[in-house]
Amino acid sequence: MTGTVKFFWYSLLFFALASCEKYDPYEDTPNTACPGGCDASFEINPEQQPEAYLDDEGFWHVYTGGLSYFQIIGQLEEPHDFYHINDIPDVSVAMDSDYWITFDTISFTTPMYGFLSWYSSPNMDTPLPIGDTTYSINGLILNDESITNLVGYEITPHTCMDCPYSSTLFGVYSRYNTHPTFNIFNLGELKGDTATFFIEIEYAGEWRGSQNPNASAAYLKNTTDLKVIFE
Repeated sequence: MTGTVKFFWYSLLFFALASCEKYDPYEDTPNTACPGGCDASFEINPEQQPEAYLDDEGFWHVYTGGLSYFQIIGQLEEPHDFYHINDIPDVSVAMDSDYWITFDTISFTTPMYGFLSWYSSPNMDTPLPIGDTTYSINGLILNDESITNLVGYEITPHTCMDCPYSSTLFGVYSRYNTHPTFNIFNLGELKGDTATFFIEIEYAGEWRGSQNPNASAAYLKNTTDLKVIFE
């Protein structure tokens, strides 16, 4: 009888252990930031620039004159509810361009492949022919000149170029907004020139490095660009 009782309890314990599943506190966390892949698109605001158009070569045509700025607007996919902070989407959009203005009216472009690539590469010393003289970004700054990027940020002789926070001084940003809008200088001197606007989109940035493995995996960074011809 005693053996039968022991067998019963051992059998019950075996089946109880066998039926146990390991609890995963993160199983309900989406491991992707968006339901549909985090698509994003950008264009010239047609309400503010009704005559702007996109040609077959992928260039936007923007007309100078009139207002002193034009707008680049974006449409980002809404992330999962989990990747909202107080009902605000955890998204960030950054913009930079290859077009600079200095000496009040003289402009130049830098060879670039992406957002802030002039800063993170030797392009800061790339020779820039301006008129009859060749400069570089570093050379202009060391020569006590200020330069302004077409998206709106400025580098002055007092800007720290090698501080730990330096990269945060450059570019322009729109955060926690799936419909970003950027106001861009639209000067008469731009007519006939071209510019490329580099765009970096981040999803679930607040969860980057999280101990929640699904949330950490959901962090996503995409890049795109928008090319403009000024007419």
